[in-house]
Amino acid sequence: MSETAVDVSSERDASSLFERERILLSIDNQLISLGLRLTLLLPAFALFILLGSWAYDGADPNWWESSIEPAIGQSFSSTLLLLGTVVCIGWLLALGIHRYRIALSYSSFVHEVEASEKRHQSIEALHGYDGMAHRIHKQLRMHSLSFTTVLLSCVGLGGVLLLGLGTSLGENMFLASWGMLLLAVGFHMNTRQNRFNMVHKSGLLDAFDAPVHSSTLDGVFDDMIRTHLDPLLRSKYDALMRSVQSHVKRGIKHDFAREKVLMTLYRHYNGLDSKTLRLELEEVLKEEGADMLLDDSSFSLELWLELIEHARQQCPAFFRLIDRIEQDMEFGRPPALKDLVFEVDLENVVTKRANLFVFMHNLSKKSRTVVFRVQSPDFRPNQIAMRYQLAPGKEMWWSSDALPVAVEGNEDVLGQMTGLLRDGTMAWQTLLPERFGEATVSVRLEEVSGDLLIGRQINVNVRNEFRRRLRRIVTWSTQVLGTLVIALASVLELFEIFNV
Repeated sequence: MSETAVDVSSERDASSLFERERILLSIDNQLISLGLRLTLLLPAFALFILLGSWAYDGADPNWWESSIEPAIGQSFSSTLLLLGTVVCIGWLLALGIHRYRIALSYSSFVHEVEASEKRHQSIEALHGYDGMAHRIHKQLRMHSLSFTTVLLSCVGLGGVLLLGLGTSLGENMFLASWGMLLLAVGFHMNTRQNRFNMVHKSGLLDAFDAPVHSSTLDGVFDDMIRTHLDPLLRSKYDALMRSVQSHVKRGIKHDFAREKVLMTLYRHYNGLDSKTLRLELEEVLKEEGADMLLDDSSFSLELWLELIEHARQQCPAFFRLIDRIEQDMEFGRPPALKDLVFEVDLENVVTKRANLFVFMHNLSKKSRTVVFRVQSPDFRPNQIAMRYQLAPGKEMWWSSDALPVAVEGNEDVLGQMTGLLRDGTMAWQTLLPERFGEATVSVRLEEVSGDLLIGRQINVNVRNEFRRRLRRIVTWSTQVLGTLVIALASVLELFEIFNV
């Protein structure tokens, strides 16, 4: 078979995978894992009904005995048992559809990785791929484990329907089946984080956790966006940026153009209208370059907004710092020091790790060396000291006059901000909390001699994310309780076998 025929067959398979995944993802998001959330509603309903079946064994309510039992010939307990078994089968079907959708997403992911290898763009070599692949494999394992446990529970409940709750074997099988349902709930709760799909361009972002980042951002917005992109998106992003650079207008440096493009997209995220967006892009890009950026199929404008939103959720302190500098420029406020721009920010609420951002820009005509110190008894490392050589400002990017947000040329907030970020120094330090509760971080900017230039004290709150904490509590409690119930049923059955 020729190479062309193989490529056509591969594209046909990928298209078929995508279409099936798209349909199932729509059902999954509306009914199964999101929306109606059948994967949570059905097990809760089943556990409650089965518990009622066990509680009413041999003691039917009066209204049931007098009105309903003569007509259907079934006790209240056996009817609840049958209904609970049907609900469990419904949960099994929902989990099966969900598991199949996950398998399709994984197959599409593998296909994309193999396709990148053929294009000589090794995604597997990019930072974060191994961690993301591990989370995806863990999702598959936990879904399979949850499905298998529910299947065993349904088989056990079927046996109880045949034997009845009146026998010791039936009662012990019922206990074991109920414990397996609890265990399956715990397994399933583990799958509700790191969700992923291949239908949406941003479908892998939740399964990706940036393992490392630069301590000093070279291209500020470029490094920030790239850090939070999953390997598949990062390879497409790099290809797009290379194409964009080929359309930069003559006389404009590529790094300035790239930062201006990303800064303009961020302003569009904050409400800049589409017409002004295009005009600002065409200040650094040729018309065909702006068309390519806005109409690119791999990176639509909606995807750009999703990526900015994702980065903002991960590092709110960075964007808050950027917004504060923008506001100072817009209203013509003076910088913190006469000849030095200095801004620092940290999240108000820290969950897993704290991201400390510091921006410095030398406004004087002479280079200067400063020492940046961070001290905190509540975070690791407790002390950080970094020396920065700040080059003299190539251009005056800070105006004492108020500036418009966007006008023709670089005499606006967008142009001045882009130049300031390009020529300045943005440091990004990760701090690991040592305890929960109120925490303090002291920041000092000093001369090499030790003289204080400016200092800040930042108070933050360190705590667990509520949804993550709730999910962890439910996971562990259901798994432990389910295991204990299964163990109890096994011990009781052994006692029955050996007449103990």
